[in-house]
Amino acid sequence: MNSLIEPNIHPILVHFAYALSITAVAAYLLSRFPPASRWRDTLAPAADWMLAFGALAIIATIIAGLQAYYTVDHDAPSHAAMTTHRNWAVPSGSAIILLAIWRWTNRAKAASAVFIAGLTAAALALTVTAWWGGTIVYSYGLGVKSLPTVTGDGHDHDHGGGTPTMPEDHDMSTMDAIGPEDDDHGAAGGMAGTTGHDNSDGHHAPVAAAHDAGDGHHDTESSVPADIAPETPGTPAGVVDAFHSALKSGDSKTISGLTDPAVIIAEGGSVERSLEVYAGHHMPADMAYTAAVSFDLKDRQVLQSGDMATVISQSEATGAYEGKAIHMQTMETMVLNREGGIWKITHIHWSSSPVTDNHSH
Repeated sequence: MNSLIEPNIHPILVHFAYALSITAVAAYLLSRFPPASRWRDTLAPAADWMLAFGALAIIATIIAGLQAYYTVDHDAPSHAAMTTHRNWAVPSGSAIILLAIWRWTNRAKAASAVFIAGLTAAALALTVTAWWGGTIVYSYGLGVKSLPTVTGDGHDHDHGGGTPTMPEDHDMSTMDAIGPEDDDHGAAGGMAGTTGHDNSDGHHAPVAAAHDAGDGHHDTESSVPADIAPETPGTPAGVVDAFHSALKSGDSKTISGLTDPAVIIAEGGSVERSLEVYAGHHMPADMAYTAAVSFDLKDRQVLQSGDMATVISQSEATGAYEGKAIHMQTMETMVLNREGGIWKITHIHWSSSPVTDNHSH
């Protein structure tokens, strides 16, 4: 069934629930002000039936949505968005279901103004629910197997306000040309940081101007506690470690081999939605930073289900970079997918916070 409907049937049901509910509200409102009485005789019963079917669709949608909430792969930021979506969905959906029952038991009478007002308010809340549903898909990529890769000669357009535009002289046609050893890449990376990306969060700076190392988010070659066994190459955790080693050594070719071209990388409040964008934007700065700071791996969890795995690593970063003392706790989540027996990184999320006397866990 997973090959037919992925990740579950919730996205299909939600369209019926929303469309029927909103159309029912519109029919009830129009039935109050028709130009002819015969419109009232058709619109009002149609609204009753649409609301009834909408309520049934909402029940199925909520059930499927809760199943998705507990099964779809996600990280901490997308979990917060999912929770907000759920917290709007359950009350607004329940309100429409109750109003539908009320109306069905009183359908012999004309719909009252109080009923229509309550249904309109519930429909507006359902609209907010739908907006959050779109956000968790289109902003966080939940339930999306992969993102399209831009191909074709001369196909160059802006995919949104958060996606930087590459300079005209920056050739990103192959990953073989990527790396700090390439002088042209270093210049292009710096330009991308200054022209296409909002650095107002202070998380990243252009390569030429240095990387703001205050985040300390990367878990590179680290000292490993005795209770954490060395990772086997080719396993999900082994791929993660190989990615860190390649990032630390500036080996972009290895990073390309370990990472899905449509990888989503979230850090510092920004999202880069492909390896190509990351390579021409934050990768050089991340390489420079991880080459200078030491990390101590404190804990690691590997969650695997079939061909999907999530590696969650907690580390402590110490040292100095660009004249700044670094002492941070870092959390990293990497999601990997296995195709043809090979694990590829499809999602990365980095976050960190300073370690203080009152915050040392």
